[in-house]
Amino acid sequence: MSLGNAGRIAACWAVLTVGGVYAFVLSKRSVESRRYESLRVRERMRKANHGDYDSSAADRRFDY
Repeated sequence: MSLGNAGRIAACWAVLTVGGVYAFVLSKRSVESRRYESLRVRERMRKANHGDYDSSAADRRFDY
């Protein structure tokens, strides 16, 4: 049985809708994974920034 014009249009809309939702889910996962990685790096940098520093090193000048 052949699909009519309305059936073809409905089938195309269904394919496009499913494809769009799938693309959105993949994009959201990618953004969340990058955000998580960025948060981990930021946390690691924040933890590495604690400690005592040699104050004489701050007086150095780099004149070339």
